[in-house]
Amino acid sequence: MRINPAHMILTAIAFTILSAPMLTMSGCSVWRDRPRLRKQEISMNEPVDQVPPVLLDALNEHHMLVMQAPHSGWSIAIDRDERIAIGTRLFITVRRPDASFMYPQAIVEKNLLTDIPSGTTLEVFVRLLDAHEKTEGKGYGLLTPVDRFED
Repeated sequence: MRINPAHMILTAIAFTILSAPMLTMSGCSVWRDRPRLRKQEISMNEPVDQVPPVLLDALNEHHMLVMQAPHSGWSIAIDRDERIAIGTRLFITVRRPDASFMYPQAIVEKNLLTDIPSGTTLEVFVRLLDAHEKTEGKGYGLLTPVDRFED
């Protein structure tokens, strides 16, 4: 019986393609020893500078953050929350405006309603990023809410 070389090459290619997914499931050391994502650092005592003022308020018995920004290009978003013994830690990201756009100079309030009951003690941690900056490796700092906005 004579073996066709082209048939052998096609068989080898098919075997390689079909067995590749099995390598990821087999627990081989290449996958087990891959680098892990770095944990984001939390600076418990260092406030983050240059964040527009944020007021801690309540709406419908839930905590609400109100950010007073110089124009509509600023954004605020919740990243996560974590329960701690004394209450809840809230992690947010504030993004600077995109420099490629023009925004009318008008003070705006950005409201961010949480699902955390207003009776719960809340610690807020913030990171300030540019409009399109990646979040990887960017740590959080303590946000000190203001009592009221300046007139």
